[in-house]
Amino acid sequence: MADKAEVLAELESRYDAFRARIAGLPDAAYGETWLGDWNLSQLLAHMAGWYREMSSAIARVGRGEPPAPAGVDYNDADSWNVKFAEDAKPGRAALADWDAAFARYRDAAAALPDSQYGIDPAKNRPRIGNRLLDGAGIHHFDEHREQLESWLATRSS
Repeated sequence: MADKAEVLAELESRYDAFRARIAGLPDAAYGETWLGDWNLSQLLAHMAGWYREMSSAIARVGRGEPPAPAGVDYNDADSWNVKFAEDAKPGRAALADWDAAFARYRDAAAALPDSQYGIDPAKNRPRIGNRLLDGAGIHHFDEHREQLESWLATRSS
């Protein structure tokens, strides 16, 4: 399992690759519906929402608290996703918002102590730093990459 430097490098690499595919799109492209009922602005708002939530979770872990605040449940991801998508910014403002949310997420992860990354031998699972970067970050890029590529392929034909 990756240590802090490795997982942060992987996160940054996935972000850069994903961003490179959308950075040159015109403003109007962000409003094209292609992911169910969502457009690119809504997809980016959804991802940015999770970055913001997990930035706060990482900060709580850094203070020795549980990742989720009392009374908050992240298990109903669909409800969270709808809420995040409703906050979509129009056009390229969505990209700027996504970039800012990602930077906050990455910076929060970088501030988490090295001891929060790697494998926990007692539990035989990744430590919390790895888990918080995998779901909302590394895996999230993978989850939407094929969908994005399929849409982009229809735009260029």
